[in-house]
This record gives sequence, C-alpha cells and structure tokens, in this order.
Amino acid sequence: MEVGVDCVDLSLTRWPNGVTTTASPVKLIEDSISDIAQHVSVRELRDPTSHTAITAEGLERPEVTLALGRYLVAVLAGLVDIDARLSTALLGTGIDAQQELTSTISELIGDTNSFVEESEIKFRDTRRNAWIAEGVAHALLVVRARQNSELLTGPVHALKEQHSKPSQQGLDLVAIYSDNAEIMLAVGESKASRLDGSGQLTESASMFRKIDDGKYGTDLRAALLNLRRVLTADLLPQVTEALWKDKLCYLPVVFHEKMFDISADRPTLRTLRPPVARRRLVALRLNDFHGFFDSIADAMRAGICEVVSDV
Repeated sequence: MEVGVDCVDLSLTRWPNGVTTTASPVKLIEDSISDIAQHVSVRELRDPTSHTAITAEGLERPEVTLALGRYLVAVLAGLVDIDARLSTALLGTGIDAQQELTSTISELIGDTNSFVEESEIKFRDTRRNAWIAEGVAHALLVVRARQNSELLTGPVHALKEQHSKPSQQGLDLVAIYSDNAEIMLAVGESKASRLDGSGQLTESASMFRKIDDGKYGTDLRAALLNLRRVLTADLLPQVTEALWKDKLCYLPVVFHEKMFDISADRPTLRTLRPPVARRRLVALRLNDFHGFFDSIADAMRAGICEVVSDV
C-alpha cells in the first residue's frame, strides 16, 4: 500500500517560537545539531565509586525535541555520515523518496501517538521508544564530535550508524574518540524505561560483561573496519585489537522517569574491565517520559518534507 505524504510547504522551517525561515536540508540539520548543543547541558557527577555518573538537562525543551526529531529523519534519509558530518550524497529527492521515508517512519514510530490496545502499548514501550532513545544517544555523540561536553573525555572522530530497525541485533553505539593523544573505543547500550531505569542499567551491564568475556569481538572488528576509513592518517595506526582489549569505554544510556540512585555503588559496573573514568553511566531523567518521546515522534512526522524535497 502506498503511503501518502502531507506537506504543507516544503520550503519553510517552523520553530517553536513561531519564527519561519527557509533552509536547505543540510542547514536545517546543522541548526538542529547546534540547538541540541546549545540547550542540552551534559555534566559529570563526582560521587560514585563504581562508575562515572553523567546527567543532562534541557532534553525536554521544545526546541530540543524538535531538533532531535529532525535529526532522526536526517539519519534515516542518509544525511549523517559515520564521521559525524553531513553529506547529501545519498539523500533522495522527489515524491518517491518522501513516500519511502514516510513508510519507514510509520513502521518505526507509528502514525499517531495514540496507544490504547495492549499491542499498541507494547509497540510504544519496546520498539518506538527504544529506537528513538538510541537515536538521541547517537545525536549526543554527534554533538560531542563538534564541541566539548562531559559525555566523553574527548572528541568523537567516528561513530557507527544508528540501527535502521528497533529489533536489529548488535551493539547500539560504537564510537572512536580521543583522550588526549590516544584514541579510545566507546561502546554504548541505550535503554528506555519510565519506571525501571535501574533494571535497564543492570541489563546493559550484562551486555558489557559479555564484551569483557570476548563474545563481541566479531561485531567490534566489523564496526572498526567501517569506522577506520574516515579517520585521519595520524589516528589510523592506533586502530588495533588493543582498542577493545585495553582502551574500552562503556556507555550505558538510560532514559527514565522514576528516580533511582545513579550515584550508588553498582557491583555490576564495578567489576567491568575499564577503569572508573571509562564506565560512564548516562542517566537521562525525564519529567514527562511519554511526552518526550511523543514530541520527538511528532517532529519526525513533520520533518519528512523538510529533509526530503518533492523536486
């Protein structure tokens, strides 16, 4: 069945404050990334002993959820490359491209934010929110490639593309970044649970334990073979097996609403191989958990015709 595309005016960019501007897709997404960088404050807490706790403020601001929705549309449209830069090389145009993107977004997040039946609620909680959460984490890493933040101790040079489907197997986040003169490998797992952030963190820790036990070597090699092609000549010699043996950074990213003690000692994190500074729990507490994901979903649906033109 062909999915329709409802575009009011493809040349207009509408902002939460009512201002309307004309923007190309690249300019639109560059501005969106800048908005995320400007309004989201990522900070590191000094309390934990088993890990490094990181929080963020500003994620629920309307300009941020709008920017995140547009960013996720850009990811699906092929605008975001693995070097965290934007490229139009694979960006489609025309009605067919719009319809393809509309169909993909419909499958990923649904056509509305109304979830009443048990199957609809399960879709929201296990598929839609999970995929959006991974995309928000991906966006924060792209921001870290462009400006300083406490998400990681140095800039991101390359990061694995986001999964195209929420059910896709494999590591959620893989990024090469610098810590002073050395490159490190950040491996992340994103989770979204309104009431059970602590349990989701435990699940993430079990996945990191498997990496410690050597069960993801094939996946990491495959990711690095792809990422190394965008590294500069001075960084390339450092991409060896040592990256996931001695220079790992674990990055669980947990979206939650019900509070849990992110500074408490976590034995499941304490026993992981990387040092404390590279066991980085990113705990993103939301005041309105479902409202946050709904706002991003709305921005995605509205952003199709902003990112992909009909001509």
